[in-house]
Amino acid sequence: MIDTHCHLNSKEYNKDIDSVITAAQLAGVEYFIVPATMPEDLEKTLEIADKYDKVYCALGVHPHDASKFNEEVYSDILRLSKHKKVVSIGEIGLDYYRNISVAESQVYALERQLAIGLETELPVILHNRCADKDIISILKKDGNSDMGGVCHCFSSGVEVAEELLKLGFYISFTANITFSKVDMTEVIKLVPLDRIMLETDSPYMTPSPNRGKRNVPQNIIKVAEKISSVKNILLEEVIKMTTENAKRLFRIPILVLSLFILSNSLYSQDNYNDDYDDEYEEMPDPYYRKLGFGPLLGTNTFVDRYTSGNRSFSYEGLFSAGGYINYRFLENFIFQAVYSYSENRKAIDKLPDSLKETLDRNFHNAIEFSVIGMVVPKNMVNFYASLGTTYFMNQISANLGAPLYKHYWHDKNWGLNTGIGIFVNLSLGNMGTLVINGEWKLGFRLDAVNLNYDPRENINSDKRKNITSYTTMSSVPRGGIIWYIPFF
Repeated sequence: MIDTHCHLNSKEYNKDIDSVITAAQLAGVEYFIVPATMPEDLEKTLEIADKYDKVYCALGVHPHDASKFNEEVYSDILRLSKHKKVVSIGEIGLDYYRNISVAESQVYALERQLAIGLETELPVILHNRCADKDIISILKKDGNSDMGGVCHCFSSGVEVAEELLKLGFYISFTANITFSKVDMTEVIKLVPLDRIMLETDSPYMTPSPNRGKRNVPQNIIKVAEKISSVKNILLEEVIKMTTENAKRLFRIPILVLSLFILSNSLYSQDNYNDDYDDEYEEMPDPYYRKLGFGPLLGTNTFVDRYTSGNRSFSYEGLFSAGGYINYRFLENFIFQAVYSYSENRKAIDKLPDSLKETLDRNFHNAIEFSVIGMVVPKNMVNFYASLGTTYFMNQISANLGAPLYKHYWHDKNWGLNTGIGIFVNLSLGNMGTLVINGEWKLGFRLDAVNLNYDPRENINSDKRKNITSYTTMSSVPRGGIIWYIPFF
């Protein structure tokens, strides 16, 4: 087998690329094609291909990084593509799903890199997401119609597949065809076996039942098994023909390993089930997040609202500290538990020095239980909103005058919380994911506290004896770091 698209140049393999390649070879993968995606990847990708006898590469700039493409990058790709281990121009194309680079930059980068393919007579590896119309239109332009190549990780419909086949392109499938939410049956049936290629798109697109973990090239057998099942043909026939297809397009020698090695893959997963009901979309989430925890720091503002006199009384800029526990229970949703602690000396600071000893600090503890909804969880930067409940545990200090003087009461009750925030996800590879979190959280009491005196008034004032009640709210801009552990 040949994994025609695996990102062994990813930082995910910095520590164990040798063992990853060896494991795949033991599983029946004989050759690997590694595509570059960024201008800064070009040299590294070629170095990997040059180092390993069975690894070839493709050079190009991915549509996400099209804004970095310029004529200097064009010249670099053209120069480096003359190396004997470069078998393709890629990964190039259009991605209108995320639009990380604007469409104009993507189109420019694609057209210039197609020109490199024509000049070097190398096939191209195309990336296409939500850009069917423009991709087909560009490929049909004069000159490009003779371009050969493969559309990798195919996820479009039958009509697009038919157009690409007419243009002489191959169709490459990855483990997205095994996902329960993706139905590529009709496309797989349509594409002739002599125009199909296999790939893993590692470290992404991990097949079920290992969704969310790093993908590796030996998992390519799962793609072959799915095609075999849909087309109702022998697995060895799929392997033989797709291997020949890759040999023909990329012009590399192939030695087909025996079926014995394929069926006794060192890393085969006996519990694999095509009916596994995973919760992932057709494109993978590169950031592993299941169970995470970490510290938080913030600045708290408490606003007390009274039923008499000056209705609002606020304490601002109170240092707050605590910690998170996050559990991601659905693709877009996280359950979060937070403990936070604040001390309030503001009332003491307002007293004259002679009276400061008559009052003590207020202590504010809170336990929050919230559900966080993320907009696009698989992006590096996630915006979110949250809603939940808070258990307020306050120790309030007051001076009631002789003979009690210093006095405390414990104010405990439930309330609501809501907030907005941002997650910045940083992959740590095998160490999980580190998330930098910033948010603004509001908390509201659901009840009112009834008092037989007014704590805002001086202890010698007649107004001190006024009966009042109050409720409170908190406003906390805060930030923290959350580590999602990889072994949960």
